[in-house]
Amino acid sequence: MISTTSIVLMGISGLFSILLPFIFILILRRRFSIRWIPILIGAATFIIFAMVLEQISHLLVLRPGEGGEVHTLVDSPWLYVLYGVLAAGIFEETGRLTAFLLMKKKYRQVDSAISYGIGHGGIEAVIVLGLGMLNTIIFSFMINSGSSIVDTLPQATVESIVGTPAVAYALGIVERIFAIGVHLGLSVIVFAAVMKGRWRLFPLAIVLHALTNMTAAMMQAGLITSMWVMYAGFIAMTLVTLWVAYNVGIRNRRIDGDMET
Repeated sequence: MISTTSIVLMGISGLFSILLPFIFILILRRRFSIRWIPILIGAATFIIFAMVLEQISHLLVLRPGEGGEVHTLVDSPWLYVLYGVLAAGIFEETGRLTAFLLMKKKYRQVDSAISYGIGHGGIEAVIVLGLGMLNTIIFSFMINSGSSIVDTLPQATVESIVGTPAVAYALGIVERIFAIGVHLGLSVIVFAAVMKGRWRLFPLAIVLHALTNMTAAMMQAGLITSMWVMYAGFIAMTLVTLWVAYNVGIRNRRIDGDMET
């Protein structure tokens, strides 16, 4: 059975995921000029590169079975982790690079990178946390009602929902806050690579992205079991990424003295 507390926290987390991008807009507009076009470009880029192209790569490389099981996860967990974190870094940062190359002529202030990061991280929050919580709520009601449909679900999915403590859903909100922070930082780093011609920052962004996902991938592969260790690694790398972004792009707001038009 899934507790009422868990289901309520699922709903709160899902709702918060929708509000989160707007909360970031309200907070960051005090210092940065937030633009809607870069926000929309960020959202579209995430969908194309992370939700379409990266997923195609997963199907080709991981070759999941009919029940969604991934043999690499069982046979070579470290190989699974390495592929997973690098795939996320390469696809999403290549998407960022492509977007900023297209935006280069019109959007030359770091404010556009901040706007892009809100869109990229915001749509991820809605898809990963919002839609994820909606599905989990539906499955929870099915499990609690004893619906026969539950028998058609992968056993791992049912066990995950039943075994997840209520606090984990509340922590999902905190995780998405830091995740958007990561996307803001990575956006500034790749933006600086494009606008300043400091191309070494692009592979650095890929590495930072991969390391940020490392502990989550390790937990998924069963290499670590502590949720707190996973979050500690994630938060630490978020702070490192934001520190790098501040030094390469935010400390000096203007890129090459150009203004946005």
